[in-house]
Amino acid sequence: MSNRKQRRRKSKDLRHDVRVYEVDEDGNEIPISELRAQEDRTAEPKAKPAQKGGSRAGRVARPAEPPSWDRAFKRGGMMGVLMIVVLYFLQGPIGSAFGIVYGAMFVPLTYWLDRTKYRMDVKRAGRPAGAKKR
Repeated sequence: MSNRKQRRRKSKDLRHDVRVYEVDEDGNEIPISELRAQEDRTAEPKAKPAQKGGSRAGRVARPAEPPSWDRAFKRGGMMGVLMIVVLYFLQGPIGSAFGIVYGAMFVPLTYWLDRTKYRMDVKRAGRPAGAKKR
């Protein structure tokens, strides 16, 4: 099955095509009008619109991971190193100290954001907050 981009390109080629015949794999000449009629008959039905207030229909949501300080320290460390480098080039050696402070403040912020997202996902799924996965 061709993807959306390929179908659009093919329909555009058929719309703007000045040829009268199309040659298939066997070497037979097929009139363009027959190809258009055949394409109209095999057109796929349109997908249902996304449900209001939820995820897209048919899409499987990734299970929520509980927050962890280990993950928060890794993100904070990466952000701290990045901010040290950026602020060193922008403000000199004093800026690198601000990068360290920024990285240290980023750790609890990241944990808090992960915890908030996890609680929202658990509440949306209808499971109690203390329930563990099995």
